[in-house]
Amino acid sequence: MGRLLATVVGVDRTGIVHSVSSVLLGHGCALSEVSQTTLLGQFAGLFSFAAPGGLDRAVLAADLNRALEGMGMTAWVTPIESEPTAPAPDSEPYVMTLTGPDSPRLIPTVTGALASFEANIDNLRSVALSPPEEGISPGPVVLVLEITVPAGVSQKAFRQSLALAAEDLGIEISLQHRDIFEAIHRLWGARQGPVPYPWVKGALSWNVSWAPRPWTPIISWWLQGFHAPGG
Repeated sequence: MGRLLATVVGVDRTGIVHSVSSVLLGHGCALSEVSQTTLLGQFAGLFSFAAPGGLDRAVLAADLNRALEGMGMTAWVTPIESEPTAPAPDSEPYVMTLTGPDSPRLIPTVTGALASFEANIDNLRSVALSPPEEGISPGPVVLVLEITVPAGVSQKAFRQSLALAAEDLGIEISLQHRDIFEAIHRLWGARQGPVPYPWVKGALSWNVSWAPRPWTPIISWWLQGFHAPGG
């Protein structure tokens, strides 16, 4: 069996995953992984599956599009050239949170600082806490990023670069090792209380002028599923 990837995009509605998985089953494919997200009412999904030998990708794609046509969805099928690889052993995972006023420069500036140190973004979620209004300054926004930082990177230089970006943008940045972040999250989850993220100081986390903000509970609420098994 070969491994293929089906990509599906369009207006979000119920029944998308059912339609895709049913077509795959009809072609003798074994669905293995699904990743989906929605943004502003739009759906994007990735379906990884094992396909039987001799499967015609063009026929499968046509059947998927036929099944999804009434939903206003589009699908295409591509081969997976290689299996995903685990992060390099000489890298460290971190969770980074940004809070502050939204700006067109926010994501380009922060991701530019990360790229300059060859830090890889594994996951990114941006949530606007209030809709923009004409003639009014942008409202607050929260960004949560999972990043992988090469072990050889100077922590001092890396943090200084992020601090400069935070000062330039007027935002606050918190950086915490993912293992410590998850341990804290599990601990507070067991106590059935809100996760006071980010609150650990010193060796456990690094913060730029952090103080509790009205949107802190929103970060905690969203992070409830940040590493949910099979999510």
